[in-house]
Amino acid sequence: MADNKTSTREQILDAAEALLARQGYQATTIKQVAERVGVQGPALYKHFANKRALYEEVLERLFAPFTPLLTNAATTGASQQAIMQQHLANPNTSRIVAQATLSGGEDLALLVERWYRPFFSHTQAMLDNSVPGFTTISVMAFHSMLLGYLTLAPLHQAIFQSDPLSEDALKELLNLQARLALAVA
Repeated sequence: MADNKTSTREQILDAAEALLARQGYQATTIKQVAERVGVQGPALYKHFANKRALYEEVLERLFAPFTPLLTNAATTGASQQAIMQQHLANPNTSRIVAQATLSGGEDLALLVERWYRPFFSHTQAMLDNSVPGFTTISVMAFHSMLLGYLTLAPLHQAIFQSDPLSEDALKELLNLQARLALAVA
């Protein structure tokens, strides 16, 4: 049931985000989201027109914080550390990207057109201008490394009995990324 501290709308978004990260868009139902929140399915339609609108709002909530970081990085050459930290702040982002990538179709098209193509436009400009040490492969590798690290965190925690998302582990990951970036440049 919705509590007084968090609005029902926010609880719906939280529940949908968790389910979408675990199951993907196709396997997630309005009924599952409603059950997690403790309301009846039709109650969700007071907040969202349909499942697609709910999905789009989850994506908005996850990806919107990247926009100022990427704009700042493109215009000031700021460190990629803030962008990585935003990814690390919510591992569900990478899990939803993985789910959409695997399912393809409209889910992937929405991510590409609404979020990824605009996010990578500054990167594409750098690639087009042949910035030394900056290649399509290096961009894909760093992006894949980060998303893979976050997506596989539960597996690695089970194998190594160490939390890959702990503060110390994330500091080590950021240091590794910085060292690798220097090696590529």
